[in-house]
Amino acid sequence: MTFNLYEATVPGFIRALAALKENLKKGEAYAVSRKAFFHQEGQLEGDLLKQQLMFDQFNLLKQVQIACDNAKLGAARIAGVEAPVHADNETTFAELYARIDSVIAFLQTLEPSAFTGKEETAIGNPYWEGKTMPARGYVVHHLVPNFYFHVTTAYAIMRASGVLLGKSDFFGERRFLPA
Repeated sequence: MTFNLYEATVPGFIRALAALKENLKKGEAYAVSRKAFFHQEGQLEGDLLKQQLMFDQFNLLKQVQIACDNAKLGAARIAGVEAPVHADNETTFAELYARIDSVIAFLQTLEPSAFTGKEETAIGNPYWEGKTMPARGYVVHHLVPNFYFHVTTAYAIMRASGVLLGKSDFFGERRFLPA
């Protein structure tokens, strides 16, 4: 069996982003329910979105932006297409939902055939200063782990902030075979 770049990326990205959006909705509902414990009116949403696990890590808002960027830019690099541009100017849950929806819609336009035969294609990244990886290595050693790092960190920030999320929330919708 050959390694399928599409199956290793796009379907999982869509599922994880959909779960992330649902988790953010729970985070938003939690923040609204806790208004009495937070700062002044209108600050609540921003307080949760500004939370971070450690002082040297990005906050919840940036974790979501980076997860979206990993999914759209990584898939686009492999497929050889342009990804949608986001200005990284979101400040609300609603704006993050719109960004996630935009990325999912983009991913749904990608055809599996655009990934076929690209396993050895050199993939670069602006942060790598001219270095590249074969697409297969890029997917296995960078793209998928980095994407899930940021999705997981967003989940952990919400959990640490008191949002009631469980493992099934992280996984989102799963398709099981009939028993």
